[in-house]
Amino acid sequence: MSKLSRAGGLLACAFLAACGPSRQDALRQWMQEQRQASVPSVKKIPPPQPFKHLPYEQGDRKDPFTKQYFVALANAEAEKSNPDLSLSQKSRQRQPLESIPLEAMSFVGLLEKPGRSVGLVRANGVVHQVVPGQYIGKNFGKVLRVEESGIQLREIAQDAGGKWMERDTYLRIQGSSK
Repeated sequence: MSKLSRAGGLLACAFLAACGPSRQDALRQWMQEQRQASVPSVKKIPPPQPFKHLPYEQGDRKDPFTKQYFVALANAEAEKSNPDLSLSQKSRQRQPLESIPLEAMSFVGLLEKPGRSVGLVRANGVVHQVVPGQYIGKNFGKVLRVEESGIQLREIAQDAGGKWMERDTYLRIQGSSK
């Protein structure tokens, strides 16, 4: 019986220890004290400022939102990188088909005149005659040859680095996959 009484005594001590204040109770109490001690501070958001409309008075200045402004700005930058090319292109008279991008044109036919071929190009719903030596498109495209299947051009355009380079382009007749 002594073993049984000893086991019962240990069991009673364990129950009594469990009934006393535990570490969790102390932790809960500390957490409650910390919550009460810290009061969050919220800054007030300032009221929005009223919008002040400032009118744009153009006067004698150029409109900065037109396409011509951006083209002139790009030409000025290109002139810095390769002045010889831009001077040679600026010195000549602009031709009507240079204001239309090449993608908006289509080669629709060929006329044979004595001694030369004349290409027919549709741009903006109007058919134009194109001969070798003429310029068409926005990238200074010079017509090299007019053939039955299309028009061969040499364009001068800037690469991603801003350097001018020549590239050959071919404006094909509508419906041709050659």
